[in-house]
Amino acid sequence: MLSRALGALFVALVSVTAFADSVSGPVSLAPSADCQTAADVQWSFTYTTNPAREFGTLTNLAGTVIGSYTRASPLSGGSFSGTWQQPITLPQQPNTLIGSYGGAGDNAGTTANTAEFFVLYNCTTRQVVYRCSGNLGSCPTTAAQGLARVTEAIPATSQATIAALLAALLASGAFLLHRRRSPARH
Repeated sequence: MLSRALGALFVALVSVTAFADSVSGPVSLAPSADCQTAADVQWSFTYTTNPAREFGTLTNLAGTVIGSYTRASPLSGGSFSGTWQQPITLPQQPNTLIGSYGGAGDNAGTTANTAEFFVLYNCTTRQVVYRCSGNLGSCPTTAAQGLARVTEAIPATSQATIAALLAALLASGAFLLHRRRSPARH
């Protein structure tokens, strides 16, 4: 029963993916990203319908928009891979967390035909705190939303605690098996 349910889920996921016209690839912080002029990213995506528009919004944790744009897209040819320019129009103080959100696709922005990305980074150390890429609706759009995703992902129990609990479970299981196989002493 479980294998049938998992098989049906797999088929459904493959079917949905097959209908998507834009597929977002990996995203990372570009070497040009800083606090003053750019929140550029390295990004790639493929598409079957040429994107009509490109868009981007840059925010800090206070929610201030520090750069934004919407423009007609010159992209054609089925794929993009390179530096996606995200200009900062309101320079930020050192160590500000900047959320760099953007994408390309339909003018109305549909899930199937719009690819997006998001990178949250410290603009001085250039440490990436969170990143995401996918079809429209997959990623946070502001620095605050990105930081909220990071705090959701932090487990309440550390990996060391989980490892210790697993070791205790294995040891108790081994003890019980050994006890079951040993003859009883009277």
